[in-house]
Amino acid sequence: MKLSHHVDGTVFRLKFAGKMTHEYYRGQEDSIIDAMRRNKKMEIDLSEVEEVDLCGLHLIGLLHSVGVIVAASPAVAQASTRLLSSLQSASLGRAVRRERLAV
Repeated sequence: MKLSHHVDGTVFRLKFAGKMTHEYYRGQEDSIIDAMRRNKKMEIDLSEVEEVDLCGLHLIGLLHSVGVIVAASPAVAQASTRLLSSLQSASLGRAVRRERLAV
């Protein structure tokens, strides 16, 4: 996993490359928190991320809450879509169970 940064005027850009997985979670989280402390405006480039697991999705959620994601790789898009699909399925399942209990 590579993490680089670039300052362009008042905007701080974080660029991730490689894997956003549990193996690298702690180091990435520390770097993100450090960048959040020092910069008010952040752009996040995920265009070179090759693999994402649940820990990586957590980091992406953290990044999304503090900056603007300006680019995402197919791996990031696919992992995000899978997560949203599973959340929607879980929500639908809960709604069906509530309806059955109400009857």
